[in-house]
Amino acid sequence: MNAHHLLFRTGCFNLSRVSEHFINPCCFGEDLAAWLQNKLADRGVLSSEPGQEDWGWYLRAKRGDDSYLLAVSGNSDKGTNQDYGEWRIIVVKKQSIWDRIKGKGKIADHDQMLEIIEEILRAEPDFVGVHRDASS
Repeated sequence: MNAHHLLFRTGCFNLSRVSEHFINPCCFGEDLAAWLQNKLADRGVLSSEPGQEDWGWYLRAKRGDDSYLLAVSGNSDKGTNQDYGEWRIIVVKKQSIWDRIKGKGKIADHDQMLEIIEEILRAEPDFVGVHRDASS
C-alpha cells in the first residue's frame, strides 16, 4: 500500500460523544481533522475541509505537485477520561495510474508531507507516544 501510519495518544479530541451527523457511531475524528487542517495551513500546506467516511474523517492535501489523502480515526481507552485514546493518521500519497503501473510515485519514509505531520504531532505536549506504525 502507498501509505504510512502515524499513531499517538491524547485526550484532546472527542472520542465519546456521537454527533447526529456521524455516519456511524464510531465516526470520531472531526475535531482532529479540523485541528490538523489549521496546523497544515500554518505551514503553507493547502487542504480541503474535513470530510466524513464510515471509518472516520479525512482531508485532501497538496504540497507542491504531490496530492495526499489524510485519513483520521481514533479509539477510546474507555477509562476515566472517555476522550483519551489512540489516534491514527494515515498519509496516502496519490499516484496516477501510469505511476502505479510503473511502480513510481510511492510515498517514501522521508516524504515531506509525512515529516510535516509528524513534526506537528511531536510539537504538542499533550500528545504522547507519537510513532510510525511499522506493521502498516
